[in-house]
Amino acid sequence: MVFQKTSESELVPNKVVVKDPPLLSSLQAAISASIKGFIKFFREEALEKLEYAFTFFTFFLYTDAITMVVLSNGASEGDGFSYDTINFMPVQLLRGITYLFTLIFITCRYKRTIYILLSNPIFVATNVFIGLSYLWSVAPEVSQGAGMFMVLNALFGVYTAGRFTLKQQVTIFSYVMLSIAILNIVFIFFLPQYGLMGPPVHAGAWRGVFTHKNGAGKMMVLACAVLFTMLNESKDKHRKWMYGIGIYLSLLMIKYTGSESALLNSIFVMSLIVAIQLFKAKPRNLFLGLVVVSSIGTIIAIGYNEIMTFTLVLLGKDPTLSGRTEIWEFVGDMIRLRPVLGYGVSAFWHGLDGDGSRYIIERAGWLVPDSHQGFLDMILQIGYLGAAMVALSLWQTFNRGLSRVRLFKTWASGWPAVGVLYMVFANLSESSLLAPNSIFWILVSTLNFTMSFEAKYLLDFDRFGLIDKDQVIQKKIMNKLEATTDVNASI
Repeated sequence: MVFQKTSESELVPNKVVVKDPPLLSSLQAAISASIKGFIKFFREEALEKLEYAFTFFTFFLYTDAITMVVLSNGASEGDGFSYDTINFMPVQLLRGITYLFTLIFITCRYKRTIYILLSNPIFVATNVFIGLSYLWSVAPEVSQGAGMFMVLNALFGVYTAGRFTLKQQVTIFSYVMLSIAILNIVFIFFLPQYGLMGPPVHAGAWRGVFTHKNGAGKMMVLACAVLFTMLNESKDKHRKWMYGIGIYLSLLMIKYTGSESALLNSIFVMSLIVAIQLFKAKPRNLFLGLVVVSSIGTIIAIGYNEIMTFTLVLLGKDPTLSGRTEIWEFVGDMIRLRPVLGYGVSAFWHGLDGDGSRYIIERAGWLVPDSHQGFLDMILQIGYLGAAMVALSLWQTFNRGLSRVRLFKTWASGWPAVGVLYMVFANLSESSLLAPNSIFWILVSTLNFTMSFEAKYLLDFDRFGLIDKDQVIQKKIMNKLEATTDVNASI
């Protein structure tokens, strides 16, 4: 041992350096590199693929494709089958898995989750209001469970908004709807006991992987919207062919469901996608486009029932929309009894077992399942106060969606605005907006949080794009968004 003299009074031994044998050093280096490589692979590749697969699976699950029609063993409307006899445990288990993974992912990224929630106080308050509706509900236990599920669905929207860019979200969802469009054809031609409706009502009508032709038509309208968006967004010709085939299958499905409202909505929603691209235009053309789109939208919103009646008469169909308009008056009577807070989420429509729904059924003379009008059902459940909060959230998302089109000038940027408009017009004749464990509330939540999260980083850009932006300023904004995304990816 060698001693080093540090002062006259003390001697301190030098550290003894023992070198590892070359073979051992190489082995340790190889093991260390392998471990680091595995960790990097797991974090950057395997985990990324897992999250893509999880998001695809969750979107698919909440469309209710395959699960419900298989569990009901292909039951059809009017055949006497009661859905109360179904064992929903498999579906509940799958949903429970999505809840668990959602909570795990948003907890692991808790900083980003908090920031996303703080970026959208209105929609957070809306979900809190929905979750607490059991306090004044006419069926507290039902509203408590439904409210909890809707909050969990909204948290999945928080996760998706924080994990994926808008284009990634639209791409994943387009693959979901493309898969459903293909599976519809498989069920119809190879599993007709599930894919076709049986007697006594709508016998032979196509329903694909859904329990009813109307539900299938509604989902295929959504498929047309997202597939048409990606058809124009994609630059790869093979993907364009893929999306084009998906649109054809979706329209074919709509035709053979016999759903007239779905056929009109599909044409309308694809026209909207094109119309929204007007917001890419220069200010002078944009102003003209705004006037045209606003005028058409106002006319349709105000005169939707009259337009649908006229169109259906031309098609030789029932102008009362299968009796829907006849029950809206009765629904209005019940809304006037509890106008502010409503009856509670999922608490009103319980057939002859519910006081309110029994009144409407007795007046209408048939077993009415819901009002067939999403906004009326929303007011029934959470009153005008809750409905106003939801409407404000939708308006914010629509507004920010148009701003995004102006800034990024891509087809995918128009998806939030298109999604909101689709929700609005689809719910003028159907009821799906405020349903727990529904793809529609998940889409509303995802788009809402995505737009608010982005807007938090773009406070200094002209929201409506009514003036020409200097290229330097726009580049600075884009760099700011990219830098923030990179920082968040490491959280």
